[in-house]
Formats: sequence, C-alpha cells, structure tokens
Amino acid sequence: MRVQVVPFVPTFILGAVYLILPGYVVTLFTNSDPLGFSIVVITALAAMVRPTASWLLFAVLCSLRTVPFIIAALVAIAMRIGLAQHGLPWLVMYLVVGAVAQLRIHMLRRSGQIDV
Repeated sequence: MRVQVVPFVPTFILGAVYLILPGYVVTLFTNSDPLGFSIVVITALAAMVRPTASWLLFAVLCSLRTVPFIIAALVAIAMRIGLAQHGLPWLVMYLVVGAVAQLRIHMLRRSGQIDV
C-alpha cells in the first residue's frame, strides 16, 4: 500500500496524538503507569516495523521523526541552564529514537513504499 500524505495536514502532530493518547487512556482507566507506557512503546514499535499498514502508523512514524528532536533540544537547554543536571542519557535516547525514525522513513522512501 502506497502512503500519500496531504500537504496541509501536520502529520507529526496528528501522529503524536495517536502515539500518546491510547497510553493516556489506558493509564487513566487502569490507574497503571507501566501499562500505559507499554501501550505507547508497542504503538511506536508497530510504527517502526510496519508504517505502511495504516496511515495512522505512518503519522506516528512522522511524529517519531520530529518530536524527539524537539524534546532533545528542550533537554539540552535544561541541561545548559542547570535544570537537568543528569539529563545526558535522556538526551541521547531522544536523539537515537529520532535518528532511527528518520532512517526508517528514508529507507521507505528509497524503496518506493511511501510518497512524501
């Protein structure tokens, strides 16, 4: 299935909603943070493995490409002004997640499975 995006739809914002919202709902109704976090991780892994299965998973992959770099920039600023003194592992984690998602989108574009 070829995925085509509409240029005026902010896919990374839409993907962030579909990535985080199910985890929040599960956390709210089950009162269990680990269960909600596991739902978010499972959604992110599904978007990394098979983003062409649904346009929602493709939107999640687009958010995984964009949002971690924004969070990494905020962590770097917080480290610089002294609010996050031990934030280096989080900074590296967000940079790695963003880089892997960017690499995955690049590979899908090269193989012709997505049309961005």
